[in-house]
Amino acid sequence: MSRAKQLILQAMHERGEATRPQLAAATGLSEVTVGKAVAALCRTGELQAAGDVPSGGGRPVQLYRYHTGYACHVLVELRREGTLLSVHLRLLDLHGIEKKTLTGRFAYLEAESLDGLLDIALRRQRLRSITIIAADFPLPDTLAAHLQQRYHCAIHTPSPAALLAWDSPSGTATLCLQEGLAPTCVLSAAAGMQESGPLHLLPVVADWSTLNYTDRNQVAEVVATLIAVIICTLAPLQLNVCGPAWSSRLTERIRYNADTKLRGALPPLHFIPIQADDLSRAAIAWCAARHA
Repeated sequence: MSRAKQLILQAMHERGEATRPQLAAATGLSEVTVGKAVAALCRTGELQAAGDVPSGGGRPVQLYRYHTGYACHVLVELRREGTLLSVHLRLLDLHGIEKKTLTGRFAYLEAESLDGLLDIALRRQRLRSITIIAADFPLPDTLAAHLQQRYHCAIHTPSPAALLAWDSPSGTATLCLQEGLAPTCVLSAAAGMQESGPLHLLPVVADWSTLNYTDRNQVAEVVATLIAVIICTLAPLQLNVCGPAWSSRLTERIRYNADTKLRGALPPLHFIPIQADDLSRAAIAWCAARHA
């Protein structure tokens, strides 16, 4: 897809409907370029005419609307349930509105395991992307390549931190802490998300799944050390720590410990409590924001 079409779809996604002059003003493209791109998008069905609007005394101007039913996203959430893998599949339109849900369970996950559920959900609908969220186990190395080859669409496997940080200002680092799981962190930048790397390899605790989140002394020390490492590595302008709903006393202790380790160089630090459903909502918003 050309850059002009991407910019126009992004502007239309944000506005809902617009004229060609409005799209030119919103994207910075010339009206000639906008006209060609809009005509092409109407031919493929991604935009549709929505009638004329007055133009201040001159000829009416054609209004265009984003066709949310043209294609869809699929969001796949994978979680362990005892010895089985639980699959929750959501079919979303291009605005992130849920159209269909399917569930399934597998003994283990292979590259072809999701094909059956995806085929049932799609039923000849055009697919724009597949986003897979698997917080507590690794995905098969061949899964993304297989899905891309079979369904000819973008495949995304964002970390929990990336889901929570998709609309953060540039320079913001987002750290996601979930009980029983290794932490994830991303830095928002103008060019996109910069992943911090595998934080579970840091010499902070032997195994993040064994960290006792009720032990305030251990949490304060471990999280403060992790914050210090992230600040020194990524040099963010601010840091958002998304995790359990800790008490203000504990968060202030973490802040003090981290500031001590950094010798007073701690940037603005915000603690944001998250629930299990918050990641699902963030994943839906993340899918809709990447429609283009």
